[in-house]
Amino acid sequence: MDPARSESAHQDVPTGSSTVLIRLTDSGLSMETTRHEMDKSEAFHETLNFQLDGSETTSMGAGNVPVTGKAHWNGEKLVVETVRNVNNSTVSAIEIHTLSPNGREMTIDKTLTVQHGYMGQSAPTMGHGKDIFVRADKP
Repeated sequence: MDPARSESAHQDVPTGSSTVLIRLTDSGLSMETTRHEMDKSEAFHETLNFQLDGSETTSMGAGNVPVTGKAHWNGEKLVVETVRNVNNSTVSAIEIHTLSPNGREMTIDKTLTVQHGYMGQSAPTMGHGKDIFVRADKP
C-alpha cells in the first residue's frame, strides 16, 4: 500500500504497511491480506477464497472468525463483498478493485458498514475510503 496516497494510512487509527496478494484461478480467487496496525503488535493476516460467479463462500478469517463473501467482475473491476462479526457487531464491506492501465497499481475503493444497536434499534454506521497499492516486483 502506498501510505502517502491511501486513506487507511490517515484514519483515526492509521494502518501501517499493508499488502494484498490476489491469486486468480479458472473458477475463483484467493485474496491474502497482511497489514500492520499502529496500535497492535501482531499483524492482521487472513486468506479468503471466493468463486467468481457471485456465489457465496465462507472462509475462516483473521482470529478464526468466519467470513462470508462473494466476488464477481463488473467489466474490468473486481467487486468483493464480505460479511463478518467483529465485537458482536455485523461488519459488511464492499471493495471495488481497479487496475491502472499499465497494471502496476491497484485502487481499492472500500465501503464499510457496521451494524450495531442503540436502545434496541439498529443504527448502521458507514465509512468509505480509497487505498492505492503498488505492484511489488517478484524477488
